[in-house]
Formats: sequence, C-alpha cells, structure tokens
Amino acid sequence: MLKGLSASSHRGVISLFGKHFVQTGIFDHELGQTLRRAYDVRLTGDYAVGITVSREEAEDLLKAAHKFVTRVRAYLEREVESHD
Repeated sequence: MLKGLSASSHRGVISLFGKHFVQTGIFDHELGQTLRRAYDVRLTGDYAVGITVSREEAEDLLKAAHKFVTRVRAYLEREVESHD
C-alpha cells in the first residue's frame, strides 16, 4: 500500500519509515537500521569535528544503501503494479 506520509526532517522520515514500514512488517528491522545508520554517519561526516568516516565504513554503508534502494524499489514497483 502506498501511503500519503509527509515529514519535515530527515529524522521525521526515518521515524515514519520505522513506524509505517518496519513495525508493520513490510520491511525487516535490518532495513530500518540501515536507514538510521546512514543518517548517523552523514551527521558525523557533516558536523563532527575531528572525527572522520573510514573508507571501509563508507564502503560498507554504500553496499547497505544499494540493498536498501533495491528492496524499496521492488516494493514500490509491486505496489504500483497492483494498483494498475
């Protein structure tokens, strides 16, 4: 089911994703953790003074992001197809 959700911040999007897609079983807990981890690493990269994100951590997160996008895209394609 496509949902008409809206959020005004990244943290809000993450919260809505957890509530409406992870807690309901549409996506597994791992996907919610991936989204939260990406946000946390982004904050570290943008705002933490003297702290860097290692190449290995960035590569791991990139792999997780690809998996996230693949799963969400497949879900959206199924949902759109079922509404046609």
